[in-house]
Amino acid sequence: MKIRKKAYLTIDDSPSKNFLPKLDFLIEKEIPAIFFCIGNLLEKHPEAAIKSIQAGYPIENHSYSHPHFSDLTLGECRVEIEKTDKIIDALYRQADIKRAQKMFRFPYGDKGDMRRGLILKKGRNFDIKRHEVIQNILRDLDYNQPKYDGIHYNFMDKAKLWNDADMSWSFDVMEWATSEKKPTFGIKNLSQVLRRLDSKRPKDCRGNLWLEKRWLNSPSSEIILLHDHPETDDIFNNIIDKLKELPLDFRLP
Repeated sequence: MKIRKKAYLTIDDSPSKNFLPKLDFLIEKEIPAIFFCIGNLLEKHPEAAIKSIQAGYPIENHSYSHPHFSDLTLGECRVEIEKTDKIIDALYRQADIKRAQKMFRFPYGDKGDMRRGLILKKGRNFDIKRHEVIQNILRDLDYNQPKYDGIHYNFMDKAKLWNDADMSWSFDVMEWATSEKKPTFGIKNLSQVLRRLDSKRPKDCRGNLWLEKRWLNSPSSEIILLHDHPETDDIFNNIIDKLKELPLDFRLP
């Protein structure tokens, strides 16, 4: 019998028009999750977000319009963060629930430092000054990474991801690739997504780290990245069922 290791499920780009069935399925399966939400979608579906908060599924900040932060001015970066922060604060007040912590994740993993999310790829141009300014914007608004128990991948340490205020991930399910015209890494259907979940060295869009053994062949805990996309509604439940079968102890940080 395999030891169940800790796993933190994070779901980006919520709330979609079909958010509530996904939330209900997670509740049914007793899998906790954090939803990183886009501000303009929260404005369209506030009732869904309130239900999530009241059910114990945190709503967190994923910017207002989901841009590449490296394409924005520093002033625009601040607006993307602050505008959504205010929306989330208002939703927690409407839900009559205290906002316990503040978490932020950059769209596309693009921290605004001109690397456009390729933070694990050697030789990428890195604007340290922009990086520090944007991180300070987050910290000034009380955004910080939560404390995780048992995550100790070398690539996360080498990239100094723990030093930043924003929340990263250790494993991208990459179900989103199935809806692309030219699927990234050739992942074009559910079967390939499910095989990826069993891979010893899954590729990562942030750079070349596949040489490090990861996922179930590692004792490390996991931060899992999934998405709330209408284009992949039909495979969401299948992925959750597969994750439920794996020796993972899902929890909130």
